[in-house]
Amino acid sequence: MDRQYYIFDADTHMSPYENFEGSIHAEQWEARMCAAGADRALAWLLPQGVRDVSESNAYLYENAKKNPRILPFGWANIKEGLEKAKRDVKTCLLEYGFKGVKLNGAQNEYYIDSPEALEVIRIIAEHGGMTAFHIGADYPEFTDPGRAAKAAGMFPEMPILMVHMGGAGDPDVSEAVIETARENPNMYLVGSAIGVDKVKRAIDILGPDRVLFGSDTPFYDAGKVKREYLRMLAAYDEETTAKVMGLNAKRLFGIEPEGNG
Repeated sequence: MDRQYYIFDADTHMSPYENFEGSIHAEQWEARMCAAGADRALAWLLPQGVRDVSESNAYLYENAKKNPRILPFGWANIKEGLEKAKRDVKTCLLEYGFKGVKLNGAQNEYYIDSPEALEVIRIIAEHGGMTAFHIGADYPEFTDPGRAAKAAGMFPEMPILMVHMGGAGDPDVSEAVIETARENPNMYLVGSAIGVDKVKRAIDILGPDRVLFGSDTPFYDAGKVKREYLRMLAAYDEETTAKVMGLNAKRLFGIEPEGNG
């Protein structure tokens, strides 16, 4: 019988809207996570067509109260105004109890090391949250890993999720992301929307403790991505596989030791 691992998907989206062809609401999200065999998953909003991130953050909060599989992360968009973004951070961390907040300079079109973005990140750090960045090749200027390194250096005690680890476009910039992470030990790479060969390289260079499985649901099929990961991880020992597929996330997010793993 195949070894059963605790599976944590570190990149999924859900939406209260149907204004984007790929939108999925909470019930559809749950069906996909069940089909993929995910014990738990980090979820944030689906940014396409969103004018007010507060509505989607509240939607995640309400559904996480009903569904323990959801580990919700907030979203702050400085294009909605700096003061609103700061309020959104405080609502997510202090009222909703989220683990962290995501900044997506690609979809929201801003530099992730702009003074406004760094001010939002300061608020996240002050309230004990984590920051997640979209780090992709789709908008490389806005989301260059060197820009994320500024936040990592300013707040070295704050974990930073490097979502897509330079993928989400061609050619990917994963080499630069891996090198940046090597210099910043508070960075964790989420290998979503990128080939598993690049995830393997990250494991080989950084070690297995700072790499997390992610599917980028609904843009990719979580079950298929999980199988690709497990095939790639067959070259490693079971401890490495268990860490990447879920135990790293369990440790990082302070998840109680339940279920598999």
